[in-house]
Amino acid sequence: MRPQVVWLTAVLLIVFMGFNQSNANILVNGGFEDGVLEPWLTYDHIASGLYTEVVTEDPIEGNFCLHVVVPTVGSNSWDAGLGQINHVFEAGKKYTLSAFLKSKAGALQVTLNTELGADPWTKYGTKTIAMTENWAEYSVTTSVLTADVDPGNIVFHTAFAPGDFWIDGVRFYEGDYVPIPAPGAILLGSIGVGLVGWLRRQRTL
Repeated sequence: MRPQVVWLTAVLLIVFMGFNQSNANILVNGGFEDGVLEPWLTYDHIASGLYTEVVTEDPIEGNFCLHVVVPTVGSNSWDAGLGQINHVFEAGKKYTLSAFLKSKAGALQVTLNTELGADPWTKYGTKTIAMTENWAEYSVTTSVLTADVDPGNIVFHTAFAPGDFWIDGVRFYEGDYVPIPAPGAILLGSIGVGLVGWLRRQRTL
């Protein structure tokens, strides 16, 4: 095999192995690219209510992100939140919830939850994070489930403190955490495929 073939093969294997590890997002409108909140839901038990708006202001991916305003602290962190409900989490599988978050000012806490959508609200994956003023991705992964969870909810608890934050690129998928492939990796893969085709047409492969 010629040296250029070995090199191209290695590059393509590295790129596409990374792609194959990405599991499909179970959520609909996870990046708010529909330009609306639905099918996301919000709830609150705080006097002033939770404010949400899909905006075009500095998204981390795509054209939209969600701006959330928590007007006041709750008696409990779960007194306000947003999420998607009525999923089915299957026995024998693990799931990861990940999202990009940033605050308007300073550290602001949010809890990522994968939970039973009914009393006693059993948590299968939960993590409280402190976002900053810069976009960063946070995630939590469940253990392997021993029984089906129906209904299953993914929820972000937000009533830790008053403040503004943005959320984008929310993913919920089977398996362990997988980072989104960098744009450069996608471009490299596309270039590699095109180059292989061109070399074949030139009869050099």
